[in-house]
Amino acid sequence: MRRSALALWACAALAVGTLCARASSDGEREAGDVLATAMPLATLGVELWRGESTGAKQFALSFVVTVASTEVLKRATHVERPDGTNDQSFPSGHAARAFASATYVHRRYGLADAWPLYALATYVGYTRVVSERHRWADVAGAAGVAALSSWWLVDPKQSVSVALARHGVSVQWRTALP
Repeated sequence: MRRSALALWACAALAVGTLCARASSDGEREAGDVLATAMPLATLGVELWRGESTGAKQFALSFVVTVASTEVLKRATHVERPDGTNDQSFPSGHAARAFASATYVHRRYGLADAWPLYALATYVGYTRVVSERHRWADVAGAAGVAALSSWWLVDPKQSVSVALARHGVSVQWRTALP
């Protein structure tokens, strides 16, 4: 099960990563924009494709809480953007959406499945910083909001395996390690 999950996450990340590789330096901001939307859609899509309705519901709830919390914090903190366009820099909404996917997968399935998504989410944050829309503190704040939401609302995936042993039946209950 772990290999198939990792393969699905990797395929989703590879598809989106290909888009990023084709982006020129002027298109980095656009690549970050696309990733910030594609990652949550891919995460929800993979869960639905796998028949993980409980996980899909938990991701959707965690994602909504992350996005709503980010918007509340933006309006409450009034941190000016590096480019001076407005005072809604903290935390980064794009990074929050991307990290919502990474932290969900981490909490639900473990770090081994989540690290490619963390790399992509960090890239989204990088695109926001180099385009002077955010500072690294804004990206870190977004990652923190997403992590809090996932750790609060998402249950680790549990699996039960039953095997016939020489002297009876063996039952093993496992929870994915975050």
